Amino acid sequence: MRKLGFQREWIELILKCVMTVNYRIKVNRHLTNKFIPERGLCQEDFAALLNKAEAEGRITGVKICPNAPSISHLLFADDSLILVRANRENAMQLQSILDMYETCSGQVINREKSAVMFSKNTGDAYRVVVKRAMHIEKERVNERYLGLPVSVGQSKTKTFNYLKERVWKRI
Repeated sequence: MRKLGFQREWIELILKCVMTVNYRIKVNRHLTNKFIPERGLCQEDFAALLNKAEAEGRITGVKICPNAPSISHLLFADDSLILVRANRENAMQLQSILDMYETCSGQVINREKSAVMFSKNTGDAYRVVVKRAMHIEKERVNERYLGLPVSVGQSKTKTFNYLKERVWKRI
């Protein structure tokens, strides 16, 4: 239990340092006044928490094949895609990480904008368990994320045909 308290103190210190950053922008060879960012997810800290949890075996990322490295998250701008196996243990650990992040950073995850996506092989029972553990109701069944296909089936030609069509339209 002491170890968790130490980790939380350490994370709070790091987040405090990151949150006190300020910026100046050069416009027409002149620097603007300093400003402090007020919004957005400190993704480096969030990624560090996820990487640590995966390294310690508390969450299991996904692999595209048996010899590939596992991936537990993809971050883009203010968008986070968390990739873990759909089971109660991973969902509980991920929820614990999110709770710690919210506590330390003061930022709150918007559950109404959050959604979970499952592999087509995930059974209904696992879907219910994961959504309950994560306190997320919405299940997304999009075929694309950030404009790219979420899954690629047997027919890669069919999956990526839209790219070919878009290129031809521009030519």
